[in-house]
Amino acid sequence: MSSLINILTILVLLTFSSEIADAAPPCQEVIVSITACLSFIKGQPDPAPGCCSGAKGLAKQANTKLDRQGICECLKGVLPKIGPYDPKRFPLIAQKCGINTLIPPISATTDCTK
Repeated sequence: MSSLINILTILVLLTFSSEIADAAPPCQEVIVSITACLSFIKGQPDPAPGCCSGAKGLAKQANTKLDRQGICECLKGVLPKIGPYDPKRFPLIAQKCGINTLIPPISATTDCTK
C-alpha cells in the first residue's frame, strides 16, 4: 500500500513539476529523489533508507549555487501540493542521513536565492 501511495505521489508531483522552471538537476529528478522522504517530512520519526539514498544522491548533484537554487525552487513549487508537511524537518534529513550539506527548511515562502 505504501508503494502505491509513493507511486501516486510521484505521478502527481511530476504533473505539477512541469510548471516549475528547469533546474539542474531537472525538477522531475529532484522529485524522484525525495519521494521516499515524504513520510518523514510529514511526521514519521525516521527517514526511510530510500530517503537517505535519494537525498545523498541529490546532495552530490548540488554542486553550484544555481544547482541548489534550482532544487530549492523545484521543492518550493511542488511540496505545497502534497498536503500538510513540516518544513522544519528538511534540515533533519541531512542530520539523520549523515549528509554534510545544509538543507534549509523549505516552504512556499522560502527565499531560494539565499
